[in-house]
Amino acid sequence: MGTSRDSISTKSAIIHAAGELFASHGFAGVTARQVAQAANVALSTIPYHFGSMENLYQETLLRACEVSPQAQPLAQQALDASPTDGLRLAIRWAIEDYAGINVAWTIRLIAREELDPSPAFQEVIDRKLAPEWNWLSQVVARAAGLDASAPAVKFGVVTMYTLAISTLTHRAVLEKLAPEILQTNRDAFIHTIAQLTLDAVAHYQTNTPAPAASPRP
Repeated sequence: MGTSRDSISTKSAIIHAAGELFASHGFAGVTARQVAQAANVALSTIPYHFGSMENLYQETLLRACEVSPQAQPLAQQALDASPTDGLRLAIRWAIEDYAGINVAWTIRLIAREELDPSPAFQEVIDRKLAPEWNWLSQVVARAAGLDASAPAVKFGVVTMYTLAISTLTHRAVLEKLAPEILQTNRDAFIHTIAQLTLDAVAHYQTNTPAPAASPRP
């Protein structure tokens, strides 16, 4: 009889094999037999551990969105720190989380979902992305002195996260066109992103008109 550790190891192997296939072919383009062959397990192992391909896909998506161990402690630290330091810690969290990804299929699978969301993506939003968005909004709101629900804060979160991971997502391009950016001291880089984030919030707050009120019925 297999041990609990064996079961966890088998599930992990299946998820990684499925992740590679789903990232390349999408949910509809992958069969249980293909996953079993890639994971080197019996076909019956797939329904035994996951019940269905839909459940396997959902668990694979959630695995792809897991925060890296390097980044996990920074989340609470960002809320406990002063507003300015908290913003810098949140930026470091984004960088460390993305840098901690050690399998390429996770990035490709998330990118595929963002371009063509499946029904499973809502579960990922509810369980993973929405909570992260909420705490990032709290961090940016504290630093900007605004309510976390303010549109300017949301714009700040987008600005912060995009800038934080851009040197990683576009590293190959930057190595060719702007290598000096990659050589920037990490703390100086984070400080610059923090300032640009607050500038973006202030600019949005000042220059973006509020949405027009909906007409009364």
